[in-house]
Amino acid sequence: MEDKWTGREKPSLEHILKLFDNPTISAFITGHLIVESILVQLIDLKEERNNTFKKNFPTKVKMCIDLGLITFEMGEYLKKVNKMRNKLAHNLGYSLSFEEVFSLCKDAHNAGVEFTDDTIHMNKELSKEWYGTESIIQEVFQNTAIDLAFVMEENGGEFNFA
Repeated sequence: MEDKWTGREKPSLEHILKLFDNPTISAFITGHLIVESILVQLIDLKEERNNTFKKNFPTKVKMCIDLGLITFEMGEYLKKVNKMRNKLAHNLGYSLSFEEVFSLCKDAHNAGVEFTDDTIHMNKELSKEWYGTESIIQEVFQNTAIDLAFVMEENGGEFNFA
């Protein structure tokens, strides 16, 4: 039988306390929560449901695609976001590399997320120097949320934190 801890870090009090001060995890989890809240609001624009929050993230993404609210490409990008979030949330020893975050930023751009500075997704070296991991995460989620908020407004909604 395979050891369930293979590739994972067993939690220690010291490690758990360090997680509270981890800016990468904080930025990613917070950004994911904001995007998920917007997806719920988008779905509610088209069909009022009592259990939208109870659906898992990929189901919410699929619902938004099926309702014509987001493109297939945006949906695929959001599913990648969710996979990264799950790695962070379910593996105490996991940390995102700059390469993963830069790749996600390129995926965001390819899905239609707008950035004011194309350097952030086009030039790996300058992006690392000028932005760094946490700032790229913040830019990716901030711009994704703004783009989804525009979709909400285009469909007669108004963005609210929920």
